[in-house]
Amino acid sequence: MIAKHIPRDKPGSFTDLAKYVAAAKEPGEKLDDLWIINANAGETIEDLDLAIREVEAQQALNKRVKTDKQYHLMVSFPEGEKPTPEAMRDMEREFAKALGFTDHPRVVGTHIDTNNFHMHVAYSRIHPKTFKAHSPEWDYRALEKTSRAMEQKYGLKVDLGRADKQEADRKPHAARDKEAHTWEQSFHGYVNEHKDRLMKARSKAKNWQDLHAAFAKYDLTLVKRGNGLVIGTGPNSENGKKHIKASSLDRSFSKAALEKQFGSYKRPEKAQERAKPISRYKRSPTTRHPLQGRLWRQYIGQRHKRPSLVGKAFKTWREFLMMGIDDPLAMAIVIFHKEMMKTVLKSRPHSPAPFAPTIPTAASVAPTIDGAKNIQKPKPKPPKNMQKKTVKKGTRRGFGIE
Repeated sequence: MIAKHIPRDKPGSFTDLAKYVAAAKEPGEKLDDLWIINANAGETIEDLDLAIREVEAQQALNKRVKTDKQYHLMVSFPEGEKPTPEAMRDMEREFAKALGFTDHPRVVGTHIDTNNFHMHVAYSRIHPKTFKAHSPEWDYRALEKTSRAMEQKYGLKVDLGRADKQEADRKPHAARDKEAHTWEQSFHGYVNEHKDRLMKARSKAKNWQDLHAAFAKYDLTLVKRGNGLVIGTGPNSENGKKHIKASSLDRSFSKAALEKQFGSYKRPEKAQERAKPISRYKRSPTTRHPLQGRLWRQYIGQRHKRPSLVGKAFKTWREFLMMGIDDPLAMAIVIFHKEMMKTVLKSRPHSPAPFAPTIPTAASVAPTIDGAKNIQKPKPKPPKNMQKKTVKKGTRRGFGIE
């Protein structure tokens, strides 16, 4: 099942939302079942109008909240799946509990007008006794956790929500930002590149040393830090020491999970540290243009030379491409990468989108270069006491009188 909060495009009343949930104008066509909770007016569709007036009266006693005094929840099920009425009532109680609406009045309706059987709930955010407004925090987490629990309880098909779909791509914000702003692979990206091999090695390993040997193949270490484990670069890394939380790669690499499998943590033996890796973490582009090799070699080459005034501007691959915007290949790589990112974002509509790179002008990356020799410096602004002051026509200077 998928449970989600449906925000309103424009302000509306509890009456509007409750009428929609009840689908009162389409009996038998849209509405399958309806019940009312925590309203003195009653519990059935016959009591709907009186229950709505009761809730509206309670909401009117809260003067601080001007709009959105209701919360709209929708729970949708896979095609062909329709739980029993008793199960639906139990599920609604669990969702209300997870959101903090247990004591709040609400109208619940199940609809059958689409291929997916679904439930709508109109919660009043105003408590019926204290008249305080309640706003669920991090509601999507509560909804997904409750959905998984209800699927397990009633043997329903698992329909992954946003957090579950993110599990396969648990890239930290720092790694995402680095790749977005530099267009170079982060250390987390490198480790994630070998995730499948490391997962297989973990499942086949018999002890800690087997696991350390698998990590050493890719010039990686698995070491204890604080109360957890981190994955770091090998002792002979060319790019300095880097590390990420082991659990950020996958929860099965957390300290608790690995100690449950292999016992108390043990450091790698010296033989593991001396093993020659088959791969190392090094600077590499995240762009995927087939002809970018020439420019990448040029970029890496200029980084090892003695930096010039111009060379200092090229701190990242992204900046190097932007400064070479007159080069047709550089422009092609920039456009190709931007279009590729658009495609990735469109294919993941429900995931938190990573930073979508925009193409800034060369001037926004570094000083404008004229003929690759002369640097055009921006003209300095004159001191404030030398700047011209404009006086609005028809005003008297200093008095602000028109």
